[in-house]
Amino acid sequence: MFVTDPDFGSIVDFDHLRGSIRHLYDALLPDFNMHKSLQVGTELYGDEPDLMIAAGASMLAWMTIIAAGEDEIAEELKDSLFTLGWTEEEIGSDLLSARTTATPLCADPDCAEYHIKGRKWLINNSYHADYHTIVAKTDPASSGPRSLSIFLVPQSSCKNWQRLETHVLSRMVLTSFDIDGPGRLLGKLGHGLQILQRMAMPSKYQCAYVGVKLLNEAIPASIDHLSKKRIFNENPINFSNVLRQMYNLALQGAVLNFIYYRALAFSAGSFLQFHGVMLKSWLLLRANELLGQNLLVVGSKGFLAESVIGRNAIDSFVLPVFDGHYTINTLMTAKHARRYLGASRRADVEQRLDRLRHGIATSRAGDQIRANSRRLRNPDFFDYARYIEDLALPIDLDAGLIVRAMQQLREELDARELLTDPEHRYKLGALLHWMEALLAACELWKATDEPHFLNAVVMQHNAFVNQFNQVISESALETPFLPQMRGAPLQIDEEPRAFLLRLYERAQQIATPRG
Repeated sequence: MFVTDPDFGSIVDFDHLRGSIRHLYDALLPDFNMHKSLQVGTELYGDEPDLMIAAGASMLAWMTIIAAGEDEIAEELKDSLFTLGWTEEEIGSDLLSARTTATPLCADPDCAEYHIKGRKWLINNSYHADYHTIVAKTDPASSGPRSLSIFLVPQSSCKNWQRLETHVLSRMVLTSFDIDGPGRLLGKLGHGLQILQRMAMPSKYQCAYVGVKLLNEAIPASIDHLSKKRIFNENPINFSNVLRQMYNLALQGAVLNFIYYRALAFSAGSFLQFHGVMLKSWLLLRANELLGQNLLVVGSKGFLAESVIGRNAIDSFVLPVFDGHYTINTLMTAKHARRYLGASRRADVEQRLDRLRHGIATSRAGDQIRANSRRLRNPDFFDYARYIEDLALPIDLDAGLIVRAMQQLREELDARELLTDPEHRYKLGALLHWMEALLAACELWKATDEPHFLNAVVMQHNAFVNQFNQVISESALETPFLPQMRGAPLQIDEEPRAFLLRLYERAQQIATPRG
């Protein structure tokens, strides 16, 4: 799936990608089945991040055509390779400041043909794509929400490519290039931002999916290596400090894996935006951290080219960068703080657990890309503390204290007029993500009935407390600090390798497709 190019060296085989990617498109049109398309991508491109991300970039660009309501064009071009023409060097991902312009080629107010002129930067697939979905403006002086439109631009309108060398995913081809030629308007003029937001809703799961895949390769590989390596004539996995570190990594990796599939299980409901935003910001950053810690535990083995341990740790850092909006996503979550913390509806534990136990890995068609945006912006939250109480954990987790402390923190930030400050809104949104991660860890324990996952609950609780107390300390707030919990002693009666792999795989088993 890789070729040696005379200009670029070893790169993705874009001809092979073009010939196979139709299978991904078929899962999305006419029946929009997001999970199925990701599964098909795994079957086609295996564990190669360069291929998965190159295919993902094309799929996201093609999904933009669907989000614009141009299904006939999307169907007609299913044998094509696409790329996203959003970013420009001077503005990064601040799309409202885009400088690329679009001039209509006729006087008809319904004219769909335009001349596109500008320069795009750090674009994946761009040199080899057949079409580009380009963000441009008809009025370059405008910067409001209706200033952007989306245009489908053929490769023939692009020129002057310059490859941008990267430290990661070196077999992709990222370039800057000029656009100076015809393009076709997608959707309505001035609705570009709305189209991108519609496309971005389901796409939030794609980068997170790659991040989870990288974890699911690297952590078991580390467990295997530490079970075979010899130090002082002993396998390091038998050293108490190494075992504890890998135990912690296995539990945290299991929680992230579960959080991804848990979000997917509820993606058809009003939690699409809340969970999707969490995946594309909080989960991606946590995956980076875990993969980095995993590499440090393993040591020199991770530096070898054939090892997925080091490769995945390095490649994972491109995921939030490619997303480019993890800060904005977290700021979006902060808007939900009052409703999230003050919800009074009592959730049905058994109903949710039934979905998690039996529907978490089921791929099913939906219409997330055309979901009602007003409903998505108003998730139907439930009583957080009451739900954790109903889960009946056999540990002293005081969820009511967490909710009250968060409410007090929010009220103090509001009283000090800090909720208008992006830094503090970001911190508040991140804390809500940590709360939701704790809730997910509780559900993981309940859904699997694995006693060791109680320690995963404690770890998520203490991670939340660390972040909560740090916010108070950094801003010299008066809200009281929260106390940490104590985990259960690590006692195992299995061979360490088998024990750790069983724990890690237990969370994955619940996400295994059935039938």
